Amino acid sequence: MIDPALFRKAEIFADLEPAYLDALCRAASVRPYAAGEPILREDEPGDLFFVIIRGQVKVFVDSEHGREVVLTHLQAGDFFGEMALFDNETRSASVSALSPSELVVLRRKDFLAVLEEEFPIARRILTTLSARLRRANDMIESLVLLDVGGRLAGYLLRLARESGTPQEEGWYSVSRPTHQVIANTIGASRETVTRLLRQFSDRGLIRMRGSTVWIRGEERRVTPTGIQRMMDEMPERADRTPTPQAESDRARKPAPPGPGGKGESGRRR
Repeated sequence: MIDPALFRKAEIFADLEPAYLDALCRAASVRPYAAGEPILREDEPGDLFFVIIRGQVKVFVDSEHGREVVLTHLQAGDFFGEMALFDNETRSASVSALSPSELVVLRRKDFLAVLEEEFPIARRILTTLSARLRRANDMIESLVLLDVGGRLAGYLLRLARESGTPQEEGWYSVSRPTHQVIANTIGASRETVTRLLRQFSDRGLIRMRGSTVWIRGEERRVTPTGIQRMMDEMPERADRTPTPQAESDRARKPAPPGPGGKGESGRRR
């Protein structure tokens, strides 16, 4: 039986009634995953719900050409796998561990039983799904409206808002993902990401110290429209004049999904 204190680490279970918490502790299991280890695969049947207790994972898809496209990163306290349990469809994305991780795993019948009896958990899941849908809509809008420099700026601003540690004068420090991970997320090449980060640093928009990057928080500019305005305000906007590399990045940028497509807002994990 799992120690109830382990469940309390995840906000989704924080207010669970003791009786249901005990039942979950008996029904759930804890699984460790090494960095890089697959957790679930796209198109496989979905019968499990996951809550991250420790570590970080990435949600991604592979293109027909074998290129990995990262949809999002999730960390301790986040959950995934719920949509396939609701609609009985297969997984629409893959998940693997970015760092050594511990996950609480619930089977479908136990997960649905808790939702039927504990509305606070259902409300938290709905709140999280709504936030993910808003982010997916922003991502689609960014792919349509922003060039690679704008998409990188938006990525950094979201990183600061979601996982940054507040510092003085409105700055946030975050552990920077690798340039390749960033490139896979925003639809660019690793070389372009490296060049743009250097340009952002030279202009004082970010500060880089090893694998840590300092980002100035700009809550009002996290939307694609706000990011575009921020990019327009730069003294020398990155990639204002298209280069061969920029044109290559535009060609690699994934097309926005149409109605009913498998975009982030329609993806099931």
